[in-house]
Amino acid sequence: MVQTDAIAHNAALDPGHPFGFDDTVRLLRERGRIVRNVALGFIALTILVLLIWPSSYSSTAVVMLDPRKNNITDRSQVLSDLPTDPSSVQNQIQILTSRDLAAEVIQRLGLANDKEFNRALAPFPLNLLASGLTPDEQQSLVTDSFLKHLTAEAEGLSSAVSVSFKAEEPEQSARITNAVVDAYVEGQIRQKSDAARHTTNWLNNRISELSHQAQAAEAAVQSYKVANDLNDTGQGTQSLVDQQLSTINTQLVQARADLAEKQAAYQHVEGLVKSGHASEVSQVVASPLMVQLREQQADAIRSEADLDTRYGPKHPKRVAIESQIHDLDSKVEQEAERIAGSVANDMAVARAQVSSLETSLSHARDQSNTQNLARVKLKALEANAASTRNMYEAFVTRLREAQDQDAVDTPDALIISHATVPARPSSPPRAIILAASIPAGLLLGLLCALAIERMGYETERSVPGRRTAGRFATPIIGTVPDALAPRAADQIVSNHISGFAQAIFAIAGRLAYPTANASPRVILVSGLERREGYVNVAVGLARALALAKRRVIIIDADFAAAAAARTMGVVRTQAGLLDVLSGNISLSRVVARDVYSQALVIATPAEPRNPGALWAAPETRAFLGHLRTTCDFVIIDAPADSNAPGIARLADAVLVVGTAGSASRLKDAAAAFAGPGHPPVGIILTR
Repeated sequence: MVQTDAIAHNAALDPGHPFGFDDTVRLLRERGRIVRNVALGFIALTILVLLIWPSSYSSTAVVMLDPRKNNITDRSQVLSDLPTDPSSVQNQIQILTSRDLAAEVIQRLGLANDKEFNRALAPFPLNLLASGLTPDEQQSLVTDSFLKHLTAEAEGLSSAVSVSFKAEEPEQSARITNAVVDAYVEGQIRQKSDAARHTTNWLNNRISELSHQAQAAEAAVQSYKVANDLNDTGQGTQSLVDQQLSTINTQLVQARADLAEKQAAYQHVEGLVKSGHASEVSQVVASPLMVQLREQQADAIRSEADLDTRYGPKHPKRVAIESQIHDLDSKVEQEAERIAGSVANDMAVARAQVSSLETSLSHARDQSNTQNLARVKLKALEANAASTRNMYEAFVTRLREAQDQDAVDTPDALIISHATVPARPSSPPRAIILAASIPAGLLLGLLCALAIERMGYETERSVPGRRTAGRFATPIIGTVPDALAPRAADQIVSNHISGFAQAIFAIAGRLAYPTANASPRVILVSGLERREGYVNVAVGLARALALAKRRVIIIDADFAAAAAARTMGVVRTQAGLLDVLSGNISLSRVVARDVYSQALVIATPAEPRNPGALWAAPETRAFLGHLRTTCDFVIIDAPADSNAPGIARLADAVLVVGTAGSASRLKDAAAAFAGPGHPPVGIILTR
């Protein structure tokens, strides 16, 4: 089964046909010298390149984004602190490798005058790349060259960033790396200072505008108050009118209560007066004059009683006392009437006071309503003034916080590891490159050998219908290595990956799996000498086709030596081809089986008297016609002697086998088989 697959594998002539492991082993066996030489040459070239390849040194500094804040001055209000999430770390990496930062470092260190970065200063012919460029273009090239040497990458999941720079000199590598991280940190401080300065300038301008707006708003409030007679009481929220209204209202309540009291007193006094008991009025009783009159009246009554007892009713003293008592009674009545009249007057005064207060309250209420309507707009003006004032005060406070921040500016990134001068070069990795050149050289050698194998560079072979060999007019079918070795045909079975077996499988594949025309059924395999391997080629083809499940029979037409039969393990028989053609014996009696395959062989024990007549006989043609119907392939093994052209007329194709060293004789042999009515001829070269 393996051999069958090998035949099918080599069936295609297209160089794009798949190349298997067996083909690789065969290729290494046949062209191992090419693979070795190419590999050694590639390794030698690699060593030469490594020797002339200049070394470069890489130095690394580590920058960490610090999320801590300055507790003295909170900068986040001016410029927010630097976040430390992965995307922000990548943003800082972009800043570290930006052209602006690179241009700043180049200018600071004067790298534009360094031939390592400026091609215009490089030796000939490298300076040709920068010749004729403007200064800006040269500066751009210097920046590009600088950025090619600069790398920045995040350190795992931390907020640290490692910055590396490659240079030809170790000191320069460390110096440039430190300059890059220093410029980055200084840029952060400068950015914060610029932000604080711009913020301060903007706040100053804004505060000036708000100051004018606040003054205008407060002036509008005062003007509106004057225009609408709106006066407040200082710290309180009530206006004067509101306070006056409250006071009048309080006084009115008190006046009405006093009026009610006086009305009640008047009504009581008036009732006593009408009933003749005016002296019982409380005001009369409480009057000092009435008390005095009462006392005088009592004294007079006591005197009258005393005089009446002592002198009698007609005594002048008693009459005088009686007159005095009458006079006192008259005064008491007059005083009582006067006091009752004063109560009425008090009630009238209280009523007048209530009326006056009611009038004042109505006027104050009207004035309050008018001012309340005016205060609606006043509140809007006061709110605008207060808002402007608050904004002004807030901006003033923020300005004080933003001032003088340059003195305490700290960057958000800290240099936790400065670059040091490297002790050994970082590139090129000579050991790795040299180790990789070995398998690469072997692979390149294998590819070269494969290209030579595909193109037929070494063997000068051609494919029929595609190319013609330089020294042969007849198409070359293929090249078979090791065909001259003894028992080479046994490799078809015992070592199918050998060069001989692979070459035979390739030729057999073209016969068993034709790609264009129908495959030839009767094939003559001939050669100049047996030592050139044509017998091994014929037997190998028979075995290869048999392993491909084809019915194959080989006719050993080398009557003198019977080399094909011996190669296939068949001893000389008593009967042979001559007996079958004469009808003396059946075909089955003379057919033998190959010891290594299902191929059949017909041998002849003795050489015929006239071989030319044998091949020209009609019985021979009929016999071959019978074999065409019963077998897939009939292979005739015959030397290239005078009888070979006669045999060629019976075949569908002729394969002439010989070494490339016998080119002239191969051309003569091929010419002998050519001619009108002859089958196509092909050459198989052996090595």
